[in-house]
Amino acid sequence: MADAVWVVRHGERRDTVDPDWAEHAERPHDPPLTELGRWAAWRVGRRFAESGPAFDAIYTSPFLRAVETADEICREIGAEAWLEPGLGEHRNAEWFDAEPEILSNQALTARFDPIRDDHEPSLHPTFPETHAEASARVGETATRIVEDEAGTVLLVGHGLTVGGVVEGLVGSTAGVDAPLCGITRIERVAERTGDGTDEWELDCSGDTSHL
Repeated sequence: MADAVWVVRHGERRDTVDPDWAEHAERPHDPPLTELGRWAAWRVGRRFAESGPAFDAIYTSPFLRAVETADEICREIGAEAWLEPGLGEHRNAEWFDAEPEILSNQALTARFDPIRDDHEPSLHPTFPETHAEASARVGETATRIVEDEAGTVLLVGHGLTVGGVVEGLVGSTAGVDAPLCGITRIERVAERTGDGTDEWELDCSGDTSHL
């Protein structure tokens, strides 16, 4: 079982600075990063390259902005990342009319060298889902990942991902912060008596000192 989980939210997305972008986009609900967003993701990678930790496994949401963030990080630390749909964006009916269209795994792995898809997904999101359902889905995904991996794990995704992972492992979102390219760390501190599940503690959340 993993001993520590780090979570990184993606960088600045194109449609937040270009309101007209979605009108001409092939996939309006899957924006890429801006130049600033890629720089911030690179800074996350530089921080990990310079001061650690060394990751035993990296997983990323398959939305383009998260994959681009993971790509920048992986290139800096010489690692690979697996696509994990269970870490993906909230399927909010107020945001989307149907399941949001994103690039296929094949297209993503062809475009980004560090990205791999030879991993059996932990969970597949369904449309639509409430915020509570989305958070629980991310939490269950994180739980399955830490049960399958050893050492230190990095998860890259969205604001939902940060909160869902913490709630799923720690049991609460108290103290959670999820700025763009912010870093959150959760540590396994003990095994509980009785139910046999592990106890996790939020060490830090929303750290942007690298930016």
